[in-house]
Amino acid sequence: RARSEARPRRLAHRVRRAGSAPRTLPYWGIGGMGEASPPAAFLVHFDAGAKETPSPLDIWRIIFENGWLLGGILAVLSAIVESVGLVLQKKAQYKLMGDNLHPNDPKPSRKQVMGTGLFWLGLGLYLLCSPINMLALKYAPETTVLPLNACVIILNALLSFIVLYERFTRQDVAGSLVCIVGALIMNTAMSQTIPGHLEDFPVEEVLRLSNDLLVNEGFAAYMIAWLALLAMCLYIMNFVSMQSVAKPFAVPLLVGLLRTLFHFMSKILVTLVARSTHAKVRTDPIMAKTATFTTLLFILTVVAISEGLQQLPCRFFVPAMFVACQVLTATQDLLFFRAWEAMTQKDMAVFVVASFVSILAVGCISAEQRVISSPGASGLNTPLLSPRADAVRLHQHVTAIIDEYRIRKPTAPDSAPLTTIDMSMPIGNRFRLFPIISSIVFISLPIILWMNNMVFATFALLTVFSMYQGWKMGMHIVFFCYVGTKKMAHFDNADFNALYQAEMKDPKLKLRTGPKWEDVIHFAVLPNYKEEVEVLRLAIKSIAASGIAKRQICLVLAMEAREDGAREKAEALVAEFSGEFLLCEATYHPVGLPGEVPGKSANTKWAADRIFADIIPARNLDLPTCVLTVGDADSEFHPEYFAALTYYFVHAGGPPGEAPLRYLTIWQPPILHYKNYMTQPAVVRIASLITSQHELANLADPNATRVPYSTYSISAVLATSVKGWDPDWISEDWHMALKCFFATGGRLNIAPIFLPILNYAPEGDSWYETVVARWVQAKRHALGFSELVYLLDNTQRVLKSIDGRSNKTTFLWRLAFLWFKLVMIHLFMAVFPVIAPLNGIIIAYFAGHQLTATLTINSWTFLMNCVFQAVGILAFFGLFFVSVIVFESVKHRIDGASTASCFYRSVIVHFVTSMSECVGYVPMFFVFGSLAEWIAAVKASKTHVFDYAVALKPKIPGAA
Repeated sequence: RARSEARPRRLAHRVRRAGSAPRTLPYWGIGGMGEASPPAAFLVHFDAGAKETPSPLDIWRIIFENGWLLGGILAVLSAIVESVGLVLQKKAQYKLMGDNLHPNDPKPSRKQVMGTGLFWLGLGLYLLCSPINMLALKYAPETTVLPLNACVIILNALLSFIVLYERFTRQDVAGSLVCIVGALIMNTAMSQTIPGHLEDFPVEEVLRLSNDLLVNEGFAAYMIAWLALLAMCLYIMNFVSMQSVAKPFAVPLLVGLLRTLFHFMSKILVTLVARSTHAKVRTDPIMAKTATFTTLLFILTVVAISEGLQQLPCRFFVPAMFVACQVLTATQDLLFFRAWEAMTQKDMAVFVVASFVSILAVGCISAEQRVISSPGASGLNTPLLSPRADAVRLHQHVTAIIDEYRIRKPTAPDSAPLTTIDMSMPIGNRFRLFPIISSIVFISLPIILWMNNMVFATFALLTVFSMYQGWKMGMHIVFFCYVGTKKMAHFDNADFNALYQAEMKDPKLKLRTGPKWEDVIHFAVLPNYKEEVEVLRLAIKSIAASGIAKRQICLVLAMEAREDGAREKAEALVAEFSGEFLLCEATYHPVGLPGEVPGKSANTKWAADRIFADIIPARNLDLPTCVLTVGDADSEFHPEYFAALTYYFVHAGGPPGEAPLRYLTIWQPPILHYKNYMTQPAVVRIASLITSQHELANLADPNATRVPYSTYSISAVLATSVKGWDPDWISEDWHMALKCFFATGGRLNIAPIFLPILNYAPEGDSWYETVVARWVQAKRHALGFSELVYLLDNTQRVLKSIDGRSNKTTFLWRLAFLWFKLVMIHLFMAVFPVIAPLNGIIIAYFAGHQLTATLTINSWTFLMNCVFQAVGILAFFGLFFVSVIVFESVKHRIDGASTASCFYRSVIVHFVTSMSECVGYVPMFFVFGSLAEWIAAVKASKTHVFDYAVALKPKIPGAA
């Protein structure tokens, strides 16, 4: 047994929890026992009187001077490296499989996978994670490192979805989240005294423990249980069929067994290495034996992981492996460190329940291989294909993307008509001040806390903001924008008419009820005011390029009667394109209608009213099969957009007794302000990139809250049910979505169609005119802040109109996400130029004033702040890199891209060029964006009626 007086004096830098007496706990329950004080947060004792000049590197100095923080960050880094390594190994397999990714398709052999460079890159990264994790354990206790290792599940889920294109159901996502929560609770319930290695053990005790390990009764009992589980795993892997429920769990359990024993032996090895300067340790052969056995375990672990990646999708294998390792490692620590002696009965119960729940959560994650191949590996389906080509098979990845959004549903024969809540009530004044008050509170609260010496409270509040900034306004955009480019590539290869016709020949897929393809009629509405003829011609030609234009598309030019020459311009365009469409009409919005404000919303309402009241009855068209697409005057549609919209419409059914989804949905394509990308000034380009990528990312994320933007499609039934567009609101897209959301009691769905629409950013004759034009547009967009007044004013009234507690709960649940999204879009831009520098000032304050441990700046809060600051920085670079990927996906539609200079022909060179041009304007972008939001908040406190300012468009010399 270790004698307490033999402990090294290395605990002076540790600080016990405030108000708790020091406890001593036995390190070992087998062979030997040592005592140690609780390794809580490893705090650096600063001199409170010392002051230094703040530096931008303060945050890094604090990290490297603080062992606990450094250990935590290393644990996160280890999780990142491990996740990337595992995903790259799996990517090598999927790349070899190409388009043959069905569960029944043969997998490449292990030898083939090992022949790829991607596999070895992934393996190298995975091998690197172990030394990083061991280094983390040197600075932080296991009860810090193990929970942070749970980041591997989060990162694996993201990378599996983004890089591997594995599909997740809601059950898969829920199971992964429960695994993480279970691991955190499990480690919270454990004793906080488990060390990373045996740093306080006397040399003699270390050697005796290592030499007597195999004859120790406790260890022998443990090894018998370990070998029994190992034999069970090997039997299941080799002799049980793939159809067995137990089969997928064998490999993760095997990895857990191997990694747990490796974790135990590596702890002994690290301890021996740390004492290798001692003569007794250097001359004892136990170090070589321990190193050999630990290396063998590590090799076997790597082989088992490779086998698991070969057989199972990362979506299932990684969380299953993690939970197995966590439960077994935690149990091992409780036994060998006898930490259970420091745990109450409640702690033990929580630990057991959390372990059990984590294991059950793994069972909720599907082990089935559901993968969408890379667009480059997918087969193309075009009208040039043989009629015998299997269009359904060739479109399997397109339909899989559609099914992520749960759109395709059969129409029940007894479906109910659409019922809506009356939304014609005038807006009140109760919430007029919400935009300005929320903006003031958001900025003033951390400042007030700071001025009242509540430094840590201020820092905690700013950390929450940093987490939102780093993820939702950072990495979420980068990751899911990249996913969006892949989805656009799949849709770009699709022929939706061919897919529909092939489905109609298949008895299992044929739609027996609901509208047919040829029944659907589209009205493409283009509201415009003082637009150049060539700009309108560009939009009209893109619509006419649709394969169904002459049979199923009606073009409606929504003109303003107040524009000089509007009638002549419209008549000329109608005469030019009348033969390209089923119908070509023009409407003229009168001047001075009561209750209206001239703008896109009022013009759209007038055009829609004419369609419903005049055109549809005159042509004997069926209202339930009509769809309106409202675009901007400069919208360049994808040639397949209206065919895709038709496919979506006919497949959007619903269960019996409910209104079909087609009457509860607004369809939204990605909007990319890239048409004049080559001529946009850098400050304008920043706005174009961020706006386009933000919208694309939200469309690509199946679980995101979405709102329509710029150009969208809506069924005539839904539009007439809510009495059309409100002519006195400036944000016609957001407002129509909110109106439909309330009118349907929260049932509205926004469904993406990944066929991008390109339009122009504002552009004048000079750099100054262009920047001013973009500033005018930014102020108009910021006026969407006023929609929060509409949302809050109608919530209580609509809630009272909804029947049933379940329907009310669903409405409030969806409303909460919608409210948060609208608030944060405007508040983030309004407060970011103040909040971000304030976060840096507090970090400099921590370092400059050399704060004592009483502030606990090395708590989890500070760790999260550090991590998400790093995430935000990485996201900044990622935004520019992904913008280049978006550019590459649509460059054949960008003006001047085909003759661009060499700086735009290489992805890397383009990335460096774009970033170097734009980075200097980032502060200007955020300052003026914030100013636009504050101006909008002040205006919204007075009224929701604003003048609609039309942005300048570039002069197009000739027809596109």
